[in-house]
Amino acid sequence: MSNSINSLETKYQKNFINKTVKSKGKNNKKRSVVDEIRERRPVPNPWRVGEVAQIVMKRNPELKGRSGQWCIIEEVLNFSCLVKTWDGIIQVKIENLKDVYYSSKQQRDMKAISDRLSQIPQQQLEDSVKKFLEELGKIERPFLTALEDKILTLIETET
Repeated sequence: MSNSINSLETKYQKNFINKTVKSKGKNNKKRSVVDEIRERRPVPNPWRVGEVAQIVMKRNPELKGRSGQWCIIEEVLNFSCLVKTWDGIIQVKIENLKDVYYSSKQQRDMKAISDRLSQIPQQQLEDSVKKFLEELGKIERPFLTALEDKILTLIETET
């Protein structure tokens, strides 16, 4: 009896795996089953331009190293958003964005920090400075401390 249950479970798992494997779509691009369902029943994108969000990796290897970063929504697309992070603009799916529940003033303050960070040319920076800016991109508060502000001002004037 237990062997037949195990074989049924194995058969079910194989079927489940086969259904979740990416399939080729109309344009020979690989699409997951979730993407195909999403295209059949589009859900409106809940984000608005200018909102602050946090990036969540959630089974997306392209976001490795970005989990926990805050970002500003720059453009709202059907199933994703273009967001501005400390080091540029990237495209992120809706399920990889999390609301941070900031007030309007706090969101404006975060946008001001984002604007300051985005004006710093990335290619000229030393690794230690890049790490500092990366950590500023992950702060979990809508303001900089006095010391962080002084260091950022120094970096802005030196680059």
